[in-house]
Formats: sequence, structure tokens, C-alpha cells
Amino acid sequence: MPLLLNILIPAVFAGIIFFLGKRISAQQSRHLFVLCALLNFVSALLSQPLFALTQLGSWLFLDKFSAPILLLSASLFVWVSIYAGGWLQALDDMSRRGAERDSGFRDPRLFPEHVFLSCTLLFLAAMNLAISSANLGLFWVAIEATTLVSAPLLCFQRSKAALEAMWKYLLICSLGIALALLGLFFLAIAEPTQSGLNLFALMEHSEALNLQWGKAAFILILAGYGTKMGLAPFHTWLPDAYSATPGLVSALLSGALLNCAFLGIFRFTQIMPAALLPSCRQMLLALGFLSLLTAAFFVVRQQNYKRLLGYSSIEHMGILAIILACSLSNADMQRVLLWHIIGHSLLKVALFLLAGNIFLAYGTRSVTAVKGMFESMRWNAFLFLLCLLMLCGSPPSPLFVSELLLVFELGPWLGAALLFLLFMVAAGMLHAGMRMCMGTSPRQESMRKAALLAERLFPMPAVAAFLALSFGVSLIFLLIRTYTIF
Repeated sequence: MPLLLNILIPAVFAGIIFFLGKRISAQQSRHLFVLCALLNFVSALLSQPLFALTQLGSWLFLDKFSAPILLLSASLFVWVSIYAGGWLQALDDMSRRGAERDSGFRDPRLFPEHVFLSCTLLFLAAMNLAISSANLGLFWVAIEATTLVSAPLLCFQRSKAALEAMWKYLLICSLGIALALLGLFFLAIAEPTQSGLNLFALMEHSEALNLQWGKAAFILILAGYGTKMGLAPFHTWLPDAYSATPGLVSALLSGALLNCAFLGIFRFTQIMPAALLPSCRQMLLALGFLSLLTAAFFVVRQQNYKRLLGYSSIEHMGILAIILACSLSNADMQRVLLWHIIGHSLLKVALFLLAGNIFLAYGTRSVTAVKGMFESMRWNAFLFLLCLLMLCGSPPSPLFVSELLLVFELGPWLGAALLFLLFMVAAGMLHAGMRMCMGTSPRQESMRKAALLAERLFPMPAVAAFLALSFGVSLIFLLIRTYTIF
């Protein structure tokens, strides 16, 4: 029953907020939003499998891999929902003070707040459905639903860039989902038992798959869900979408949605016959390293701090693809895969919420225009640099552990290439972060008041950063105890 509640709770609350939005105050809508997030977290907690599997018929299930992802998404949504109340209130305060900027505060007449909150809850329901789907056709429907209900969130800030990013997101991701649908058709042809795309039946009869049709299906699925996941060369929607959206929307896209798309590729590797696994490994390695190379190339001279974080997401999706490739020959790497997902999601949610605070204070996404953060908003500046360091794999980040184990697994040549690309990305990100935090802050009175409002919003990013730090310390102690190399 909790599996079904994970989908019903946000969907029902979305309807309540949407239909009562004009009859209740904005503050009441925000309270309902937080209440839904808390109930969803409780439901996700109750859904965790005690042993190996939680199942509801042949449609919904959670295993040891998807259950932590569901709980992670529910946790992230709680923090984002609490942050959203303070952020929307800060926008109201600035609007009343006449401090709106041309580049981007909301106009309630163009995008009502209750519609924004309703779409966000439907987005959560669709992601929960995708994570818990036991049928690959149902999973496809859920991923397509995430595209449709999240598209309005991208144009919440009334700007030409936001509208362009929304259409780009819709067109490119819809094309990717169409390729994934074609891959499902090929899989249905390759599967002789007519299982109806049920994951358990496909795993049981994986060796009976037709190799030619199965390989074609995997190629299309990798391209389709890889588009949604942000793998290069299908990544072009991602930097624009992350740059134009509010920080809390970017946090959900990067910290939760990309994991859902990756789960689709992971499920397909589970049903591939042993004869196709070497080909799957080669394709995953190729796209993974291409994503890393793309991120390294664009990060080095990037002048938009939200696009910078977007290219970082492309980098880490590439790392996930490489870890998945390694897990096809070494099942122990699946744990590393889950560690990297958790670490990346925690840090990216913290960073995008902090990026939202920076935009609230400075009214710009330009790295060169943001200066003196340590002077104007020291808590946000400290957290921003700390999270950037951990995102780049500095110990005690959880990403340090996953990337270190990946280097050992790849061997000397591929491991050296991985280290070089990681160093390039880290250099570009930390250079931008230092430029933003150091120097002298602008002295305008309006900016000073906005910075004070933004400084009040640091607790939720701080929670995510603290949990990432604690998780990283735990993994390092586990690594020291487990591996004799230390």
C-alpha cells in the first residue's frame, strides 16, 4: 500500500492546491505543499524493503537499488519544499519593495503560484511512479509524464531565456523519449515469451532474447533515456534549462529527475543477455567519457554559474555511465553506483539552492558580476565553496570514494584519462567559485537588503551539505576498514 501512496499523495495534494489556490492564501498553499512533502517522505520510509523486495502486484516494486533512490528523492523534496516557502516569501518581500529586476522575478498574473506548486507535486508523483515501476512500459509513461508536468516549471521566471529553455527541453527530451519507445518496440520483438514488458519476466528469460533485436533495443534506450539523463551528445537541453529555472526547480531536475532516467538504463542492463553485456559496456564507456570530455571543455571558460553546475551534472552522469559499465563485469560496483548517486544528489541540491540564493541577492547569473560573497552573504559563500570542493571529489566527499574506486577499477590508462578530465572540471569550477566569493561586494542598498533575505535561506542547503559530508566520512571509514590499500 505505501508504494501506491507514494504516487497518490502528491497527486491528490496537487489537485487540492490547484483547485483551492484562489480560495486560500499563498501561505496556506505553501503549508499544504510542505505537509505533502512530509507525508510523501513517511510513505517512502514505510515502503523500504525489509529484506530484498517490496512489491505491489506486477506493476510496482522496490528492490535494494531503487528503494534508496525513492527515499533520497523524498528527502530532497522535503528540503526543497521548506526552502520554497522562504524563497517565495522573499520574492514577495522584494516585489513589495519595488526591487524586481528585468532578468527574472515572477509575475503572479503570468504564472500563479498555486499552479507552480501543483506542477511541482505532479512532478514528484511522476518521478515516484518511475522509480517504483515494475513494467518497462509503465516506466516509459512515467518518464514522459515528468517531461510534460515539469516543463511549466522552467518558465516560472518570466524571461525569454526561460521560454526558450522550456521549448528546448520539451522538444529534445520528447525526441529522446520517442527513441526510447522505439527501443521498447524492439525489445517486445526480441522477447519471445510475450511477457508484456514485465521486468521480472524479462530478467527470468533474458537469455532467450534475440541478440540483434536486443542490441538495437539497448542502443535506442541508451540514446532515449540518455537524452533525459543528460549524457553527451544528447545533453544540449540541460545547461539552458538549469540556467533559466529557479534554483529549487534546478535542484529537483538534477538531484532527482536525472536519477530516474538513469534507472531506466540500469533496468535495461539487468535484462540484457550475457552475450550482449560486452557491447553494452563499450557503449556506456564511450558515452561516459564523451560526457566527461564535453563537461571539461565547457566548464573551463564558463561565465554563468548555473550553467556551470549544469555541465557538472553532465560530468557526473558520465561518471555514472562509466560505473554502470564497470558493474556489468563486477557486481560489487553497484554499491559504488548507489554511493555516487546519493552523493551527487545531496551536493547538487545544496548547490542549486545556494545558486538560487545568489541570484536572489545579486540579480545575475554571471560569474564576473558576482563578487564579495564572503562580505555580503558569508554563510552562503562558505557553503557554496564547501559544496563545490566536495562536488569536485575532495575528501571527505562521498564522491571522493566512488571516484577513487572507479579509478582502481578502470586500470592505469582509462583511470589516468578519468583523473585528467576530473581535474579539468575541478579547476574550472573552483576558479569560478573563488572569483565569486572573493573581492569587494557592491554597496547598493537594494543589493544589501536582498542579500539579507538570501542569507536567511541557507539552512536547507546546509542540511544537504551536512548529510553529504557525514555520508562521505562514513564511506571513508568503511573504505579504510575494507581495503588493505590503506
